[in-house]
Amino acid sequence: MDSNQLFKIKKGQAFQDIVPANQKNTIVAARLNGKLYDLSEASPEDGNIELISINSREGEKILLHSAAHLLANAIVELYPDALPNTSNEGEDTFYYDFNMQPISTEDFPAIEKKMEDLVHQNLKIEKKILPKLKLLEEFSGNKYKQDKINENVQDGSESSMYIQGNYREFCRGPHVPSTGFVKAFKLLSISSTNYEGDVNKERMIRIYGTAFPDRKMLREFLQRREEAMKRDHRKIGQEMDLFTFDNERAPGMPFYAPNGAVIRNELINYMKELNAKSGWEEVWTAHAFKDIIWKQSGHYYKYKDDMFLFTLPNGDSYGLKPMNCPGHIAIFQRNIYSYRDMPIKYSEAGTVYRYEKSGEMGGLTRPRGFTIDDGHGFVREDQIFDETVSLLKIIPSIFKTIMGTDEITYDLSVMDKEHSENYLMSYKCSSCGEKFMLRAASQEYKCPNCGSTVLEADFTMWDNATENLRNALNSLSLKYTEYPGEAAFYGPKIDVHIKDALGRQWQLSTIQIDFFMPGNFDLYYIDSGDKKVRPVIIHRAIYGSYERFIAILLEHFNGKLPLWLTPIQAYVIPVSENYNNYAKSINQKLIENGIRSRVDLSDGTISKKIKLIRPMRPAYIIVVGEKESSSNSVSVRNRNDKTREYTLDGFVSVLLNEIKNKDIGQAF
Repeated sequence: MDSNQLFKIKKGQAFQDIVPANQKNTIVAARLNGKLYDLSEASPEDGNIELISINSREGEKILLHSAAHLLANAIVELYPDALPNTSNEGEDTFYYDFNMQPISTEDFPAIEKKMEDLVHQNLKIEKKILPKLKLLEEFSGNKYKQDKINENVQDGSESSMYIQGNYREFCRGPHVPSTGFVKAFKLLSISSTNYEGDVNKERMIRIYGTAFPDRKMLREFLQRREEAMKRDHRKIGQEMDLFTFDNERAPGMPFYAPNGAVIRNELINYMKELNAKSGWEEVWTAHAFKDIIWKQSGHYYKYKDDMFLFTLPNGDSYGLKPMNCPGHIAIFQRNIYSYRDMPIKYSEAGTVYRYEKSGEMGGLTRPRGFTIDDGHGFVREDQIFDETVSLLKIIPSIFKTIMGTDEITYDLSVMDKEHSENYLMSYKCSSCGEKFMLRAASQEYKCPNCGSTVLEADFTMWDNATENLRNALNSLSLKYTEYPGEAAFYGPKIDVHIKDALGRQWQLSTIQIDFFMPGNFDLYYIDSGDKKVRPVIIHRAIYGSYERFIAILLEHFNGKLPLWLTPIQAYVIPVSENYNNYAKSINQKLIENGIRSRVDLSDGTISKKIKLIRPMRPAYIIVVGEKESSSNSVSVRNRNDKTREYTLDGFVSVLLNEIKNKDIGQAF
């Protein structure tokens, strides 16, 4: 993947003028002072710019976004009554939602043909800045675009739209310079959804696709995708008897069978060990809370439609928790802490519940109930750096241990200062001097003391937190990409992406700085001058959700997990019933040594028994007969059907060593 390049630029100079002639077909955007620009734009100031290659991770994301617009362009030309709603990009795919007549994958060739026509026309993709009222006029025939404009553009301000040929799109961008850059694409699947995910609103058709800089990369992706379908964790889960779903009685809620519970518990126990070494104390919080806590935390207003809410006969209203943080805050509030006590760090394998729509659920990757390896650190501002470094040191070692991967990338998501109204900010009133925090996009923009709207934004807290995260990454020489405008409204964050055996990128770990909830819950500690000081909360998860991580592991290893995670570590088969007792004694010896072993005393040939147990992916199959019985030994077969003879004690030692070291590969 290409590295982006640095060049100097003058104020007013077009970014495209800086692109070297031999790179005109590969550079798609530019970054100046952390902000991305289209190549056709002029630089607002002198500075050093970074040219974004289509072959870089950022460039591929821009390509996917432009491919989504290309799809929408083709759809409105083929289906004039279709109303485009919105698009989104993942690691290597995109989707676009439409209100349109029903179609199927059989219609994809015609849509792709139209997309190819638009690519061959090499239509220039132009950015146009318009006032809000003019934008609303441009999209007067599309209520969905008007909703987006009203949600994202304040009255009296302006925003951007993009034009390619006859197609218009309300969008911030950036985009590739022309449709000719979208050289290799493929539509993948189709599903149904609802506008804004609300089952009471209009049905939408969601079309998924992908795009790459060249056809070779597209072919490789499609091959990986085909292999991924063979490795679907739902298929593997059924073969290994790991989990089940009961859509009649608990839709979207995973039920772990004994084999699946083994994997889940091993991961939880490993995280508990790591937490203890890093000073994170284990806690436990309830699953249901009165809705007052969700209103105080802000989750009620943001997640209400995605929460499980209910009212008891006495009139008390409750909600199943969609997040663990308010529970950890309640534990923090039980004491008063000195600055010397900080940081206070709580961790929990906490189960949360979110009302995913029926069409959006997908096995363990998107259930309605899932468990997060959640942690919340209550820290002083001067402790953000050290705590971030501590987490960034442990994260790579965890994924190296569990997955055997070194392919890790880091994203630093920071605020867009040009749109500070979207973030929780400190302000000072120019009239009365009052200092307070406000998110202008969701609150009335005025001083709570005197009502003045002449406010001075104070970026100090955001700048300090962002610089601490940036310095933590730099101190460990970690390569990262900075994304302005991608921060949560309550603070900057670091996201960690892991590449699996199929070459897919997964966003797993996250480290998020939060200024919001400490204020909402009036949290404080006592400083050296006996004054109350607001702490900062660090939200952290390493696996993410256990369910999603288990799904990733199953597909990464094709179910052949490392021994310490394998539900059936040894499977004992006697060659005949004459050796049942010896087989049982071996099985018992293994169990006594903490090894998960089973013995097969059923009728049938050895080959039949091995064939039947293979889909369960046991790590080692032990076959015993006269020779083994007389010498107190075992004949062991690994997953590649290689065999080796061991003394019983010797084999026990080999297994225990492999488990202790959490080896990725087998002993032989």
